Amino acid sequence: MKSFWLIIVLSVVFFSFDLPKSAIKKMDKTLAKLWPEQVITKKPINLDSETQKKLSFTLEKNSFYSVLKNAKPEAYMILSKGTGKMNFFDYMIVFKKDLSILKIRVLVYREEYGGEIGSGRWLKQFIGKSDPNKIKFGDDIQNISGATISARSLTEDVKKVMRQIIELKKKGVI
Repeated sequence: MKSFWLIIVLSVVFFSFDLPKSAIKKMDKTLAKLWPEQVITKKPINLDSETQKKLSFTLEKNSFYSVLKNAKPEAYMILSKGTGKMNFFDYMIVFKKDLSILKIRVLVYREEYGGEIGSGRWLKQFIGKSDPNKIKFGDDIQNISGATISARSLTEDVKKVMRQIIELKKKGVI
């Protein structure tokens, strides 16, 4: 019975997107840098239960946004979590309308080691990618010595999120 409650608690913690204020500031600053001197807003896209049933995955509340530039749809943003050696980390992916990656930013990293995955230089490898089947860790996405677990996890999670946003487009959600 104890393990049941532990799983429930961990699930709530793992799948909750209540980000700390510092992470929200990073997210907003990242979006502002992408479109300088523009009015940028995030509009949450929460799916009704009927639409959610049509998908092969569950879209967590407050994890999917339409990014508006001057009140017009410009991009999509998804918040996701990857796992490090012992903890998870939160990150954002901004997709262009054609569903290619415009930007990735690690918002909260909770491990002692492996934080190098938050480096803009390393994350640039993902920019422009649009096909999750063509992303290969250790090939076109380079490993980081000392951050192998987190780098591999982020790469695999990005591929998963890409498949999800592609499915959202195919199902007519976006």
